[in-house]
Amino acid sequence: MCGVAVAAPGIRRKWHNGSAKGSRMRFTYLTVLFMVVFLSAMFCADGPPSKMTHLSVQMSGPDIPPDSFAAKPKFIWRASNQYCRVDEEPDLEHGIHGRIIINEPDVWMVNLEDNTARHLVDSGPTFNCKLPVFAFDPDALQAKIGELEFGHELEFFKNNGAKRVDGPKLSFEANYYELKIEDTLLKLVEIVKIHAPIRIGFARGEKIYMVKYLLWDDQVPFKADIFAKPSGVKIEDAK
Repeated sequence: MCGVAVAAPGIRRKWHNGSAKGSRMRFTYLTVLFMVVFLSAMFCADGPPSKMTHLSVQMSGPDIPPDSFAAKPKFIWRASNQYCRVDEEPDLEHGIHGRIIINEPDVWMVNLEDNTARHLVDSGPTFNCKLPVFAFDPDALQAKIGELEFGHELEFFKNNGAKRVDGPKLSFEANYYELKIEDTLLKLVEIVKIHAPIRIGFARGEKIYMVKYLLWDDQVPFKADIFAKPSGVKIEDAK
């Protein structure tokens, strides 16, 4: 999915104050990502890509207090299905400042708080980094919704038969999509001009969550050093 390299209201290269409601949970996105990173779906492309997607997202929901770690933004980079990176804000309560760097087949789980990292090597035979949107929900992660990934949001909705629905008029042209998967309703709002998601909603019974996109740019020139082996940290190889 490619957009055009221009500014758009509230998304490309523009930051906004986000809000969140309700939590007690530690949003262990990197922990879950660590568990699913080797669930490959296709073989990675030969050679580095020319572009990468850079985005920032913020989660809100009934069990996510606005001042909690779970409500803090996460910063994500993706280039094809070989290169992925996620940076979290510091989690002072647990002494963790998480970062995961995936350069298939290498994976580094980094804690910037104590400058340590764990290194793993994907054994293959296929290599495909995974960035599930709703990694916090174990049921969703193991179901079809687990295939909804950052950087591939619109493809997932369209490939699974999402329907266009009406939505409020905004200052820019927007498309609204709904997708029902078993007992879960997903909603996505897209900026038409650059084909960028700005919100994704998740509703299953009393579980209602919103992913707000604070930044989206899929025309960033690829930078290999973003996905390189981390320096200045003590690296332990997984056994």
